[in-house]
Amino acid sequence: MTDSSSTEKRAPERAARRGRPPRISRERIARGALELGVDRVTVTSLAAHLGVDHSSLYRHVKSHSEIIALASDLAIDELDWRAAEGASWREELIALTDGVWALYERHPGLAEAFRSVEFAPQAGIRSFAEAVARLRNHGFSLEESMLAVDTLVDMAGDCFLGWRAMARPDREGRAHTASIIETWKEAAKNHTEDAAAIQGMVAVIEGGARPWWERKRDLVLAGLAAMRSSNSDDPY
Repeated sequence: MTDSSSTEKRAPERAARRGRPPRISRERIARGALELGVDRVTVTSLAAHLGVDHSSLYRHVKSHSEIIALASDLAIDELDWRAAEGASWREELIALTDGVWALYERHPGLAEAFRSVEFAPQAGIRSFAEAVARLRNHGFSLEESMLAVDTLVDMAGDCFLGWRAMARPDREGRAHTASIIETWKEAAKNHTEDAAAIQGMVAVIEGGARPWWERKRDLVLAGLAAMRSSNSDDPY
């Protein structure tokens, strides 16, 4: 004979299992934020994008900042930044910074979010630690590895943000880059003794962000190679 009281206790459990699965999760929130764009997503737009109301979102996240943190974590976790097996330390660092640059290009607003220092994505912390470990496999000390990775990642972000700021439109809808070039060219006319250096920077600006960033990166890599050569017969 069945105990009706035990049946009544089990019924809600069975009903809960048969219910519709949750419509959102923290991962879905992160993916939705990346789909909308880190630089444009709001709580309102994300809720609409996911087809839920605000209260459903707030059961998973506490704020807009946490949404950005989740999105950043997912973007970094999916980032392809590792060099191929057998790569030199120089190739390791080039692959890392190429990956960081691609990350910022793919997700506008992410570089600005990192500079806000409101959060530290766990995937970013893990990637930093792995990049340091990969350098240590090439004979770098812990301190040297940390300094090299941190310097190049910071430089990539700073360079990217600087060029991004120049590309923003002014009040007339024209990119600031054009007015900056005009200002530098005018300065070259007014300061003929410094015209070569000023015109040189005009050429840099006209050449675009990536070539100049790569020259900055290569300068740091050359410095690392010189440091390595003082301690080893094979700097690469």
